[in-house]
Amino acid sequence: MFRVAWILVLTPLVVVALKLTVLDPNAKNISCSQAQEAFEAQDFGEVMPSEPVLLLGNRRVMHWSRVPQKFGNTVVLKRTTAGLSPNNLDACFPRLVGHYQPRSILLFIDTGYALTVTPSDLLSALEGIMDQRAMYELRFELAMIAPIASPRLSSSDRQTLARLNNSLSSWSASKLGTRFISVDHLFQDVDGEVSPKHFWPDGNTLTDRGYAILSDMLVTSAKERKKEFTGIVSK
Repeated sequence: MFRVAWILVLTPLVVVALKLTVLDPNAKNISCSQAQEAFEAQDFGEVMPSEPVLLLGNRRVMHWSRVPQKFGNTVVLKRTTAGLSPNNLDACFPRLVGHYQPRSILLFIDTGYALTVTPSDLLSALEGIMDQRAMYELRFELAMIAPIASPRLSSSDRQTLARLNNSLSSWSASKLGTRFISVDHLFQDVDGEVSPKHFWPDGNTLTDRGYAILSDMLVTSAKERKKEFTGIVSK
């Protein structure tokens, strides 16, 4: 009886773990047409908000089930598909970005992607996005959310992320209309290490509590940005 009960309890957890690891399609690369078709399917039946906060990303956004409806006074629009990367947003900009006429973009850089892409390739894609922003006379702010140094990472992987984050931070500091947001501190324990309690057993996917912490930070950040902008305008 106890064995059967344990099986009933553990089976859903095993299925979820498999979906987040072996069966998870989020690590694959996708084409421009595949990304466009996925976004079109998500658009179907929705009333498109005017000048939304466009929430973009792959795995980090894919598993975020309780996205805030607004950041500040601006409606949030979530768009994601398995395998989506900044390269797709550059190559397919008119449909994946320009179509939504966003006020701002929150682009989540997935940890897995960050460990395989070179800084130069990522910055090239981001430059392409910003070049097309200017070409199409859009005025969104591009905020890049840093990859999370999840508990399962080796010291070598952490160094790789640190180098990439330094490149993103330096690029953003010199690029008008962009900002870089580090989030590791949100999930650290008292010893300054990223705590596994905010992640599923795969060591990378955030739990609901982890996403709630992330949401609170972004909502607070949006309020602070509004105050900062209001202060600049009033001077």
